[in-house]
Amino acid sequence: MSETGGDSKIVIRFSPFLAERLLENAEDTYIDDQERGVASPRYGVSVLAGERRDDESEDEAIARILSTTNLRGGRKIAIMSEVTLNEHGFQLVFDPNDREPMHHLVGDNALTAPPRVDVLASLMQDRRSNPLYKEGTS
Repeated sequence: MSETGGDSKIVIRFSPFLAERLLENAEDTYIDDQERGVASPRYGVSVLAGERRDDESEDEAIARILSTTNLRGGRKIAIMSEVTLNEHGFQLVFDPNDREPMHHLVGDNALTAPPRVDVLASLMQDRRSNPLYKEGTS
């Protein structure tokens, strides 16, 4: 069981969860920001995040958050809480886009340097089946 709840956002990461793949994602974010002309490009790992409503279970909140994106990801997702990320020195930055209105970035150092991906990967141990996964889609 994850430690989400209260005022903490539920944070969801589609696989992969390996440190080297998280680093690739953070570097791709930086490159994407540069290509879009962002004045201060960011190193951030892509996640979805949202708050749990009073009337929903954690599983219902996860399904609702996942339903906001047209991406389906792989078979597994990792669940974390914003509080846990903050306790380990990470920042959760709201970064919505057309495909993912609940998209966020996870990083540290104001996202000015690659995140500590070994630590971040170690926080992705609450892995569950992706309720939106369908064979042959991503």
